[in-house]
Amino acid sequence: MEKNSLEERVFIIAPVGQDAHVMAELLARRGFETQICDSLKECCAQMHSGAGAFVLTEEALELGSSSEFFETLGAQPPWSELPLIILTSGGEFRSARLLELVTEAAGSVTLLERPIATTTLIRSLEVALNSRLRQYQVRALLEEQRRNEHELRQAHEQLADRAKQLQTLVESRTAKLAEANEQLRREMAEREALRRKLLHAQEEERRRIARELHDQMGQNLTALNVGLKSLLGRQSGSGLGSRVQQLQELATQTARDLHRVAVELRPAALDDLGLVKAIRALTETWSTRYGIDVDFEAGQYPRAGISSEIETILYRIIQEALNNVAKHSGATRVAVVLRCSADQVQAIIEDDGRGFDARVPSQSGNGSGRLGLLGIQERLGMVGGNFKVESAPERGATLLIRVPIPKAHEKEKKTN
Repeated sequence: MEKNSLEERVFIIAPVGQDAHVMAELLARRGFETQICDSLKECCAQMHSGAGAFVLTEEALELGSSSEFFETLGAQPPWSELPLIILTSGGEFRSARLLELVTEAAGSVTLLERPIATTTLIRSLEVALNSRLRQYQVRALLEEQRRNEHELRQAHEQLADRAKQLQTLVESRTAKLAEANEQLRREMAEREALRRKLLHAQEEERRRIARELHDQMGQNLTALNVGLKSLLGRQSGSGLGSRVQQLQELATQTARDLHRVAVELRPAALDDLGLVKAIRALTETWSTRYGIDVDFEAGQYPRAGISSEIETILYRIIQEALNNVAKHSGATRVAVVLRCSADQVQAIIEDDGRGFDARVPSQSGNGSGRLGLLGIQERLGMVGGNFKVESAPERGATLLIRVPIPKAHEKEKKTN
C-alpha cells in the first residue's frame, strides 16, 4: 500500500492556550505529520481528505460543536474507526462522562490524563496509527474484493453472452444440419425411386426383347428349319443335301441359343408360372450347361402375396450367384434353397468349391466381385433386404439372402 501523508495526519484540537502548537512541534520532531485545527468544525472539513488520528482536549469537546463532529465520525465507512486520543484533566467521573459521550460515535477512544509524559503520548499515537494502518489495509482488501466481484460479474455476464451466442450458433448449425439431412434423405429417396424405375424399365425391356426373340425370330428360325428339312428331302441324293443338312443343324443350334438368350433376358416362366418354377428351370438349364449338379429345394412358397419386384430381384441374384459359381468356384455341386415365412423370404446358395477368406475383402471378389456382392447389395437395398457370405479357403461358400415381406399397408404406400 502506497504511503499517503494526508491519511497519516494527526489532527490536533486544543483551543485553549498553546497546547496545540507545543504538541505539534513535539510530534513533528518525532516524524509525525500534524494538522492543527482551531475548532471541531474545521476538523470535520479537513478529515474527508484523510486522517490518521485525532488528539484533542476535553475543552475542545466542551467548547466546540461536538454534535457535527460526532455525526461525521458516525458516518465513517464500515472499515474505518478513526482513533481518538482525548487529553483530560483527570477525575473518574469526568473520564466516565467523556467516554459515554464519545464512544457512541467513535469506537477507538484513548483517554490520557494530564500532565502527559511525552513517551506516553508518542506510544499512544504509534498504537493509534498502526491501528489506522490496519484499517487502510482492510480498506484495500475490501476494494480489491469489490474489484474482483465486479470483474467476476463481468466475466459471468461475458460467459452468459458467449453461452447464449454459442447456443444460438449451435441451434443454427443444428437447424442447418437437420435441413441438410432432410435434403439428403429426399435425394436418397429420389435416387432409390429412380433406381427402382430403372430396374423396372430394364426388366420390362428384357421382357419385351425376350418375347420378340421368342415370338418373331423364333418363329422365323422354325420356318427356316422346316423349309430346310423339306429341301433336304428333295436333295437327299445330291451333294447339295449335305450342305442343306449343315444349314438345318445351324438353324437348330441358333434356335437353341436364341431360346437360351431369351430365357436369360427374361424367363417367361417367372411371369407365367412363378418364382419357384422359374428357378427350377434355371437350375436345370444351368446344370446341363456347366455340368455341375444342382439340388433345388423350395418349401411352402406362396404363389400370391410376394411382389413381382421381390421375385425378380431374388431370381436375378440367384442367377448371378450361379454364374459366378460357374466362373470362379470350381465347384462340383451346388445347393439352392428357397424358403418363405410370414415376414420374410430366404434364399441360400451353397457350393463345394475352393472358397475364399471372407474376412479379407480383396479375396471375396474377382473382377466385379465374387458372387457379384456389390450388385447383390444394390438390388437388396431397394427392397430392404440383406445378405451374408460365409466361406473359407477350400471349404466352399454360402450366400444367405433375406428379404422382408412388406405388410399390406406398406405395399399400398409404395404403390402410391
